[in-house]
Amino acid sequence: MEILIRFFSEVWSFYQEIAIYLLFGFVVAGILHVLFPESIVRKQLGKSSLSSVIKSTLFGIPLPLCSCGVVPVAASMRKSGASKGSVISFLITTPQIGADSFFLTYSLIGWVFAVGRIVASVITALIAGIAINLLDPDRTNEAEQGTGESTKDNSLAERLRSVPSYIEYELLGSIINTLLIGILIAGAVGVFVPDNFFSQYLGGPFVSMLVMLAIGIPIYVCASASTPIAAALMMKGLSPGAALVFLLSGPATNAVNLSTVVKIVGKKATTFYLLAIAGVSLLLGFLLNQAGDWLHIPVMSADHQHDVLPHWLRLFGTVTFGLMIIWYYVNTKIINKIKIRRIEVPQMVLSVRGMSCMHCAKNVENAVSAVEGTSDIVVNLDEGKVQFNIDDAGKVERVKKQIELAGYEV
Repeated sequence: MEILIRFFSEVWSFYQEIAIYLLFGFVVAGILHVLFPESIVRKQLGKSSLSSVIKSTLFGIPLPLCSCGVVPVAASMRKSGASKGSVISFLITTPQIGADSFFLTYSLIGWVFAVGRIVASVITALIAGIAINLLDPDRTNEAEQGTGESTKDNSLAERLRSVPSYIEYELLGSIINTLLIGILIAGAVGVFVPDNFFSQYLGGPFVSMLVMLAIGIPIYVCASASTPIAAALMMKGLSPGAALVFLLSGPATNAVNLSTVVKIVGKKATTFYLLAIAGVSLLLGFLLNQAGDWLHIPVMSADHQHDVLPHWLRLFGTVTFGLMIIWYYVNTKIINKIKIRRIEVPQMVLSVRGMSCMHCAKNVENAVSAVEGTSDIVVNLDEGKVQFNIDDAGKVERVKKQIELAGYEV
């Protein structure tokens, strides 16, 4: 019983610490959603040039897309003519750091590590993108350009009205399951892992970096979910460099999406993509450890609890974020299923492969709604299906094309 109390106390402590900062991150992401619709991203990055690699890297920093949500956007970029290098840069930097995960890193580890995480992500993406353009260039214009009608961005007023829904379902929905698992794992680490475990049993910082790399590359862990885990491991003696390796490799790669990445850029570019993440993350992890030793930089701030925030604001974040979690699960697990049953005889049901989060579901819904004459659109994420009514059966092929343009398979 005492162990359970300690475990839930650790989990509650992590949750209270991150709640208000996640809300800050969501607000920033909502502003970016209004200012930068996906058409702007595609227009700026849909070119084969060095500038597109730089732009894709910089665009990816603030965009709140997880490692599953970023793949369809990358596929759409590729079809719009983006080079392999710019697509790979986007695939690396976007899931590694976003507004929400930056604030999480700041809250749990400190501003030095939070800024360093952004710098490391940019360096990794630039090196990988430039190297792939040089070593595996596009010899022919294989990318499909202007194939079919594309989804139209909503107006500014419509995007403003959609911000609450965007934050609740597309942002929170894309990270909530893994985030909660990450908090539980962080609580378990705090209770069950002995202090100084890593320095005693893993034979030094470099070995621990290799272990974190081996764990981070194959598993799916989003940037937000990986942050409390990394913070808990650092409290137990994991070196800052090894934590950075985990934070760079985990969100940017996972075994589930690698097959899709191969289809987008090919086997050779995917190999360079993995090698770049592994090599650069190990190098940057080593340099981070050395910087801490040589320059005495407090990578993990001793005062990262941030008591400067007023108690009422922290309480507001704790309660508000909790209510958002409850509403999300009520809506997706209960209300959405009622909507599905309400359409007793839908004219069309399509199986869609590649959906893995609420951001994906929203992309598919937008793709279907882009075809005039569709209505009653409901995406069943659990079953990987979209059902809808349509006024003309001959338009179904257009619907399929729209879904494929969004980066999914029908």
